[in-house]
This record gives sequence, structure tokens and C-alpha cells, in this order.
Amino acid sequence: MGHVRVGCKEIHGSPVAKVFKVAGLVILGIIAAAALAILFGLVIQWLWNSIMPDIFGLPQVTYWQAVGLVVLSHILFGGHGHHGNGSNSHSKSKKSKRFNFEDGDERSWDSFREFWNDFGREAFDRWLTGKGESTPEPE
Repeated sequence: MGHVRVGCKEIHGSPVAKVFKVAGLVILGIIAAAALAILFGLVIQWLWNSIMPDIFGLPQVTYWQAVGLVVLSHILFGGHGHHGNGSNSHSKSKKSKRFNFEDGDERSWDSFREFWNDFGREAFDRWLTGKGESTPEPE
């Protein structure tokens, strides 16, 4: 008999037993996600009702209003697949366009390094001195 891997858990047994075990794990996952969503809504409702009316004079909210506030704030202010870790292609393309260096154009990077070694470090040291800070020791 073979085994099935679900996440980091191996499931052994007959094919029918494997189907039931996997289905059980899926149902357990759905129940856990629903419980966390309910708990999250309750926490948001509690935080809102204990903070916002006292500070800003806003009315208290119901559970569904709290959930709606979370959804609305997610739509307006965050998410959309951009998590700031630089792993998506959009952020990588923004980084490569910042200096207008084409991929694989070593001449541009070499020119930048040469410029920094000739002028950049000295200009940075002058800027630090003007700010009243000590200049770093040369390498």
C-alpha cells in the first residue's frame, strides 16, 4: 500500500481510507478557518467598541459591521497581492528601472561603481560633516 502526503503529514492505508482521511483534514481545515474568521470579527468588534467611541465619539458597531470594516479597509488600503517582500515580478521590475540599468548591462553597473569610488564617497563624507556627524572610517 502506498501513502499520500498532505502538507507535512503522510497518510497510510487503503485508497478508500486515504480519501476519508484527506476529506476529514479538509473539513477540519474549513472548520478551523471559519472559527478563526469568527474570532477575528469578534476581536475587531471588541477593539472598535472599546476604543473608537471614547476617543472619537463614533458609534459602537455590530459583529457584521466590524467584519465589513475589515473587508472595506482591505479593499481601500491593503493587500491586492503586494506584500512588500520583493518576490513578485512587479517589484523586481520597479527596482531594475530605478537606475535605468538594463538586465545584464555590466557596463552601467561598472560605471556606477567607478563613479561612487571617485566622487560618491567623498560627497557623502562632506554631507555628513555638514550635518555635524563624524565621517566614517575609510575601508
